[in-house]
Amino acid sequence: MSREDRKLRKHFEERAKRERRLAKKYLSKHGDESLPSRHTGPLATGLAVETGPGFCDVLCGDQHVRCRSAGDAAIGDRVLFSPDRRRIEDLLPRRTVLSRTDPGNPHLQRVIAVNIDVVVNVVSLKSPPLRPGLIDRYLIATGRSGAEPLLCVNKIDLLASAEELDAVRPYDQAGVPVIHCSAATGVGIVELSEALAGKLCVFAGHSGVGKSSLLNALDPQLDLVTSAVSEGNDKGRHTTTSSALYHLPGGAIVIDTPGIREFGLWDVTPDEVRLYYHEFAACACGFSDCSHTHEPDCGVKAAVECGRIGAARYQGYLRILASLA
Repeated sequence: MSREDRKLRKHFEERAKRERRLAKKYLSKHGDESLPSRHTGPLATGLAVETGPGFCDVLCGDQHVRCRSAGDAAIGDRVLFSPDRRRIEDLLPRRTVLSRTDPGNPHLQRVIAVNIDVVVNVVSLKSPPLRPGLIDRYLIATGRSGAEPLLCVNKIDLLASAEELDAVRPYDQAGVPVIHCSAATGVGIVELSEALAGKLCVFAGHSGVGKSSLLNALDPQLDLVTSAVSEGNDKGRHTTTSSALYHLPGGAIVIDTPGIREFGLWDVTPDEVRLYYHEFAACACGFSDCSHTHEPDCGVKAAVECGRIGAARYQGYLRILASLA
């Protein structure tokens, strides 16, 4: 590279830095929402609606702009980008971050979605069967993220009796909002739509629980591809292969994520786990730092014995502790 080329490159880099400083100064004074929804200057703000290797699709006003990205943007990010260079310049501060450990490397963080208001953990009791341990992990990750949890029990049309719903009753008792619905029959869809109205949400859960089917029920015009659960092993199929963002009637924005079968907790220590089991807080223990495992005079263990806390919920707590240890 010649001397003149280096000078020119340095000039453009310094100009980009000045633009970012000016944009941040503007944001700190006026706030994110005061920025124009369309590009009116050297930098514009937009919403990251899809990400991939080396790129980020940004929604700015009613236009989609594909930009180059270093890979640190996640769906839901508010980004500063250059429409001329089609490049992500910076990320605006995040309100919430839902993440897990990378399946291939537990020392890396995998960001699922950011700036979300509600994490909708979609589950089914049959086809595929309920996995309470996965629910517990999602609830911890949701509490860690700063978003609100919502447990959506889909496929209730497959149940033989109302008693089968007892499996999710401990979450209702723990204060987690629970909605029972069926994408096939339409039961509970109106209630779900009202709960999501005006919010940025993420649909997450085990493969095959019907996240895409629920989105079709909420907005039939989406016409998303769905598939049945495998009859051979009763496990869900990965119909959704990448995260996507959808605008629904009622003002809800939903990020649909691929189904998973394992969920590693990111940056959670064993001592912190009990803080996300909110029903434990009402139990008086003999020690202020009681781990609720082996200590005498443990109010949580007493509550489990008398049925005030579900045994399955407590056993899930112990399994998570063991996995983190």
